[in-house]
Amino acid sequence: MTSRPLAWELISALVAIFMVVFGMMPPAYASNNTPRVALSALESVETDAPHILLGQIITIDSAPENLKTRLAGIKIGRAAQAGQARNISRDYILLRLRQSGFDPAHFDIRLPIRIQVRRSAVKITREEMEMMVRDHLMASPPSSDAQINITTVRIKNDILLPQGKISHEVHIPHQSAPSRLLPVALVFAVDGRFERKVTALVGLEVIEHIVVSRKPIPRLKIITPDDVMLRPMNVVGRGDAIIRAVEDVVGKRARRAIGMNMELHAGLVEWPPVVKKGDRVLIVAESGNLRITTMGEVKSTGKVGEQVRVVNLDSKKTVMAQVLDGRTVRVAF
Repeated sequence: MTSRPLAWELISALVAIFMVVFGMMPPAYASNNTPRVALSALESVETDAPHILLGQIITIDSAPENLKTRLAGIKIGRAAQAGQARNISRDYILLRLRQSGFDPAHFDIRLPIRIQVRRSAVKITREEMEMMVRDHLMASPPSSDAQINITTVRIKNDILLPQGKISHEVHIPHQSAPSRLLPVALVFAVDGRFERKVTALVGLEVIEHIVVSRKPIPRLKIITPDDVMLRPMNVVGRGDAIIRAVEDVVGKRARRAIGMNMELHAGLVEWPPVVKKGDRVLIVAESGNLRITTMGEVKSTGKVGEQVRVVNLDSKKTVMAQVLDGRTVRVAF
């Protein structure tokens, strides 16, 4: 028959084993012959994670798997920026052990006074970023017949990004007309999350066909197809008033004398007046399916789309009307 002291020793041993297996006490409590859990670390380690866990910076020896998992998952704090380092002191690690419910006295602590934790990084050079910008601009010209010549791409420095799946987008600001130095945003993401934006100043030429005068055009002359032609020119810095299609000037008149080989822009041409004082026109008033017409007499010069004064010949009243063409005006109804 088993003696009472022996039975208690057996029960105590089973309880101790149960507690160790389920992480309820450090292994040092199990038996005097069981090695203490050892926590050790190098003075410098590297991580590629944005947050530092204890298991990433120290080595845990002689611990059951469940206890090792609990220790390794203790949060230490945020990692430094990519390519930079953060120092974690020995005292801070001991504090985090206590805050997580562990007594450091129960462990064999072999930690340096300070651990330098460096965030691993991927280097993106200025040359690589320049090619990203160039490739995007060459693949996305402002118009289908435009020729892009990139003269320079200015990016200040190389950059460091965290480890992970790196992607990028090139954002070009909306401009009605290209400028000589175009600010382009190069946006980087790592694992689908925004990480960094870099600004590149791009010098470029945009060659497009624009309308120029084939010969001298006198002031107020109505422009014909023989007066103009298309010529490839760099449109950068020329503003948004340049004219790219011959049909946009034919039928208009020169606001002033235009010399030979001059580029035409909106300020040089205008639609000629189609009505003048004394002209008889048809006054039209429309609302839905209802249309009323009467004759009128124009009292001022006007171009298509402009408002002119018109006298209703029936009522003798003067109204404002919009010029539709040389024979018709429209009044609000």
